[in-house]
Amino acid sequence: MMSPENKDITDKAERIQDCFMATALFVVSFLFFFFFRNTLFSYQESTSLFIYTGEYLAKFTDKPGGLIVYLGNFLTQTYFSPFCGSFILALLNVSLWFIMAGAGNSLNAGLLLKRILFLFFFVLLLLFQSQYEHFIHYSLGFLMVAGYFSLIASADGKQKRFIFLSGLPLFYYITGSFTVLFVLLLSCWSLIYKKGYFRFLDPLLLLLVSSVTFFVFRNYLFYQPSGTLVSYPVPFTSFRKLHFSMIILALFFVFLPLIFKLTALIRVNDRIRTFLFPAFSLVLLLLLLFFSIKFRNSDLVRIIRLEEMVARQDWNGVIRQQEESPVANLIAQYYYNLALSEKGLLCERMFNAPQDFGANSLCLPRLNEFYNRSVHFYYSAGLINEARHLAYESMVAYGYRPGNIDMLIKTELINGNFRVAEKYISDLKKTLHYRKNADKYQRMLYRPEAVKADSELGPKYMLLPGHDFFIRPDDRENINLLFLSNPLNLKAFEYRLARMLLEKDYKSAVHEIRRMKFLGYKTIPRHLEEAVVGYANISGHMPDLGGLSLRPEAERDFYEYGSAYNLHSRKKESLDREMKKVSGKTYWYYLQFK
Repeated sequence: MMSPENKDITDKAERIQDCFMATALFVVSFLFFFFFRNTLFSYQESTSLFIYTGEYLAKFTDKPGGLIVYLGNFLTQTYFSPFCGSFILALLNVSLWFIMAGAGNSLNAGLLLKRILFLFFFVLLLLFQSQYEHFIHYSLGFLMVAGYFSLIASADGKQKRFIFLSGLPLFYYITGSFTVLFVLLLSCWSLIYKKGYFRFLDPLLLLLVSSVTFFVFRNYLFYQPSGTLVSYPVPFTSFRKLHFSMIILALFFVFLPLIFKLTALIRVNDRIRTFLFPAFSLVLLLLLLFFSIKFRNSDLVRIIRLEEMVARQDWNGVIRQQEESPVANLIAQYYYNLALSEKGLLCERMFNAPQDFGANSLCLPRLNEFYNRSVHFYYSAGLINEARHLAYESMVAYGYRPGNIDMLIKTELINGNFRVAEKYISDLKKTLHYRKNADKYQRMLYRPEAVKADSELGPKYMLLPGHDFFIRPDDRENINLLFLSNPLNLKAFEYRLARMLLEKDYKSAVHEIRRMKFLGYKTIPRHLEEAVVGYANISGHMPDLGGLSLRPEAERDFYEYGSAYNLHSRKKESLDREMKKVSGKTYWYYLQFK
């Protein structure tokens, strides 16, 4: 039997090892998110706007689970900085480690196997948190379940039943559907660790308290559907709606008492003990690194970075990224065309990057999942009322987000609706990171001349329709109507021409060139020049260019394209590839091979 002095020394050594492990896990967690998942922070930060008002809090108090989402949104503010976001997640993970380790100690779990299993859990947790749709309130839910369970497991016999019976309604109100996980966890613990009839009595009491709480909440406190009360914020009652990693984590929690029991029963040879934990740690870290690289979605990362640049209106950055590292994705190509339009280069360099979706990449459908993206097209083109409408629909569907509130403010200022804009500006001033924007907009309130003098909002007045018209389901019609109502809207004009080129209707595009000198063009954009040269060689005559002329090298480039085509046409299987190398950034290549 171990002497008290030796036991103290052993306990102290174990505490030192636990602290060392916690420090190591903190560092690994921080580095993992900071270097491998840093785009996660900008994505999740853009999905919520935390406002320091009672009205905003009230939106989360009308159903169980709302408060944990509210707390998650509060912490998500730190995601404005990848460093702070990585630090918060690393701190949360180490806290969860300590709580679960404390529960393991209370249940006399085997030290070595407990640590090994917790390492496995830690890696699984990192992979779970690296999913873009798994927000921080999910991690908070697991933390609260572990904390409540640890409190009960470490309490003495007289306190345990009082703690879980009296605290369960409050726990349910704070965490919502995470209570399902807690009830299953506590039931498993009672069946394994309790003795006599208490083994079955406590789960029955727990089920009774849960049922009474649910009945009171549904019928007297919260007028919410039953499905919402048992499946918010995570639908644990329907595994089909859960990500695989969420299911594994939930099962790990439910059977945690069984795992602790097994670790106490299994004995490990001393010689194996010395190298098993370091070897297992190394294997898990290597697996974490492998999965981080193997399953890293590079295209998704690039799209998120494009959205960051669109939010900052870094149009040059959008163009540069899509041309240097193109993504064969509708959203990425839509952002590229949007950036070109904002820079006045749509018909000049549209084919410098892939256009795999044709005219569909000029604008996105006005559907719920695209509200926050499609709004940029209407705002850019000058359809300000439709941009305002989509921003409002986004706010109704998804709540306050930085993007939709900012767009609502800008469109209301342009329309002169200063009282409405003032309300949104007031909300924006009560945020952590967007107060400077709010101050800028506030200086424009009730001052139309200040709005017109602004470098971003002022030019939008030149794009507004000359008369109102109903927005059509087909954006081709909307752009045509916009140009008819305001013939000086060059963005609408170039969108019309770009659509013709992308639909391979180059004849119609060529006949529109005669308007360009009147609209202020000094030269013909390059892709329209290419369409003119192709048209002239096919039809045998030059179209009316309205007083503009082609560049001297335009026809030379066309003949070089034709020569290259004749050279490689004998090898049909490699023709596309070879022509892409020679002239992949021309309209001729798109016309012939797309």
